[in-house]
Amino acid sequence: MDGRILGRTMPAAKTKVSVTVDRTLLREVDRLAGSMTRSQAFERALAAWVRRRGQAELDRAIEDYYRSLGAAEHREDEDWASLGDEAVRRGWDE
Repeated sequence: MDGRILGRTMPAAKTKVSVTVDRTLLREVDRLAGSMTRSQAFERALAAWVRRRGQAELDRAIEDYYRSLGAAEHREDEDWASLGDEAVRRGWDE
């Protein structure tokens, strides 16, 4: 792993934890991990989960923002989107 989660550098120090995991799941982790240690496999899985959760939070915040817009703001947003679409089409036609 490159030592980064969500674009921030993680400190070098690690914390040892103990978790209880379903035996069948652990066998699959071991099988799929290849040359990775269990710690590396779990760290990668947790980092991916954190990124997905962060993205989901951002998606919800964006959706909440757009749902909060009034009619005039929706029209303005549509106008900006149309302008962007037009600029892209012109770029492709060149």
